[in-house]
Amino acid sequence: MNGEENNIHPAFFAFVEKALASEFEGGPVELIKVASRADFVHPHTGHYFTFRLPFSGKCVDWELLFDPENPARPPDFLCVEDINCDPEIYCQTVQFWDSGQSDCLIELLHQLKQIYKIYQVSQIMTFSKSAEIYQSLVNAGVTEENIEACYLPEERKFNFLIKLNTSNEGLPKAKELGSSLFYAGLLYSLGMDGKILTHSLIISPYLGHILGSYLEQLHLNFSASQTVDVNVLHEFNATLDRVLNKIRQKHRRGREIVSALLGLYPSNVVFYDEDLYSQVTLLFKWDNARYVAHLESLELEGETKLCLFAIDCPVKTSKDENVPYTETETVTLMHKPSSPGFSKHLYKTLSSKIRLFINRAKKHVSST
Repeated sequence: MNGEENNIHPAFFAFVEKALASEFEGGPVELIKVASRADFVHPHTGHYFTFRLPFSGKCVDWELLFDPENPARPPDFLCVEDINCDPEIYCQTVQFWDSGQSDCLIELLHQLKQIYKIYQVSQIMTFSKSAEIYQSLVNAGVTEENIEACYLPEERKFNFLIKLNTSNEGLPKAKELGSSLFYAGLLYSLGMDGKILTHSLIISPYLGHILGSYLEQLHLNFSASQTVDVNVLHEFNATLDRVLNKIRQKHRRGREIVSALLGLYPSNVVFYDEDLYSQVTLLFKWDNARYVAHLESLELEGETKLCLFAIDCPVKTSKDENVPYTETETVTLMHKPSSPGFSKHLYKTLSSKIRLFINRAKKHVSST
């Protein structure tokens, strides 16, 4: 909140805090200013808020004016750009306000973004070239819901942010990221003649995390035409879907391997990656000695890394330090995790590796 949280009136703090924690397509929501009327000059009385909302590659500031003497009353609002707002739209926007609902401010911000979207469409339609592009997108099957278009008068250009049709079904979670919004869009900046000035991919933090190194491939694969081309959009969308399907397959493979290990060694699995299912750690005891088997890159075919540690079999390093005897190798799993014989194959492979490792660890320690 950039330190502004100290000025927020207590009646509105929970609303503001939840709104800032929410996720909007196209970027984060920011609180850039907290103020009060002149007759409310004491600390913690801030009830005038300026929020910055993402829209089509730029930001739009909205002022929300609450009444501290009547916190349940819906706020007045004003777009800093001084757009024309139909009084009827205002009535429709605030009629749902319910201060008993903790997410009512989030809903209001979404409504304000929609008001701005309607205004910008009316602006776009006053220019023949931008109107033509907008209508061509709609005629080609891109829904108006998936288009954010705006006119930037100072820069004499148009922005078109087009949401791509993607799904997060079957993809890894990212709990540690604290983000779950799944969004991808292509942002075009166009000159007044409709020709592309710049283009970029806009994605949510969660999707960026999931794509990882694939993100660079997507940037390289995207080539723009002179103007917005629906075929290019569809081709890029298809490329993104293919990449996501690869990630789904890897995720499914890792999940199936972890599931098999949990079934084979229910009391020995001490850790596994609950989001990506890319690694798992098992602890075994043999003759009162402890041994750890750690598998990584479970999602990669033929490249599963196996690290084995003999905790109670110390060896000395060049610095005269005692560390557990360790071995690392790459394990090739010949069966697919989805095949009927996979669990048996996994058990035989891992048990054999561990038994041989234990024998080598004991021999190594006894010979030193």
